[in-house]
Amino acid sequence: MTVVFDTAEFEAGDRADATCTAMQENSAPSNVTLEDPSVVSSLMEVWSYGDASIFRSRMSGMTLLRTGKQAVRTPSPLISIAVQEVATARYEQGGVQRLVAPGELMVVDLNARYDYAWDTFGSSRCLHVPLDRLDLPSDVILGGAAHPERSPIARMISNHISTLTVEGDALSATPGATALGEAAIDLARALFATAHGGAYVRTAMNDTLTTRIRSHVRAHLFDPSLSAESIAAAHGISTRHLYTLCAAAGFSLEQWIIEQRLRRAYEELGTARAAAVPIAVIARRFGFSGHAHFTRRFRAAYGVTPSQWRDAAAAQRHDDTTAARAPDD
Repeated sequence: MTVVFDTAEFEAGDRADATCTAMQENSAPSNVTLEDPSVVSSLMEVWSYGDASIFRSRMSGMTLLRTGKQAVRTPSPLISIAVQEVATARYEQGGVQRLVAPGELMVVDLNARYDYAWDTFGSSRCLHVPLDRLDLPSDVILGGAAHPERSPIARMISNHISTLTVEGDALSATPGATALGEAAIDLARALFATAHGGAYVRTAMNDTLTTRIRSHVRAHLFDPSLSAESIAAAHGISTRHLYTLCAAAGFSLEQWIIEQRLRRAYEELGTARAAAVPIAVIARRFGFSGHAHFTRRFRAAYGVTPSQWRDAAAAQRHDDTTAARAPDD
């Protein structure tokens, strides 16, 4: 997590102006009006997930108005998908006015006029997605953005945004952070397509199912019984349909599972905690049936055996520690 702004770090008299500036810098140029500038309180945080990111703002009452002139003068490459967290917000864009209660989803087109506000104290979790990663016509994106609640996956993406926020410190620091961002982009694409309707729905839903399959595999990656049959059963589809989806997404299911397991084993063997753990135990822990099979696959992927890589990583840690302790000249 990166705390990008905290009023506690400013003198009381400077907090109002600093809050307005920080809000514009982390969203889009707009007019920020504070309910009571004399007692403003604000905390803004950001978590990065590859091309996607989460921006969370928690602050006292405010109004955020982006004018049409500002949108034309400073276009944004992003679109915002937000989940209201605390307080009921008032939101207006494109002639649509609504109240957004805690837990509800809304989409903000940063390239058009909008008016967003809450009273007393509120909080919002916002997913920022690059528009050029959605691979959808602008009319489909904007049509779906106007009524995201019409999408059958609205709750799914709301839950994903909440998870990326609540568990952001841990998730954004893992090697899988970029994959979580890709999943968010896939879900955003499906959200707009399914809310808009039309020819893009089937493709979008297939993409969403593929994203769910990948997430399921990552969650059960170290289960030796993980198989095409168990994955298909978990998603209520046939194994034939599963293989068709994977082929359409451009990957082999079995090979991808092996690659994921090997990568995680590679990372683990490079840590100090794995130094005294038998290779056979590591193999079983990461879903491989035996030591010989694991070693053969590992060597094919990385050019060294698991033991050789672990020894090399230990030697590098030793050299780094020695260098850090050496006195400066």
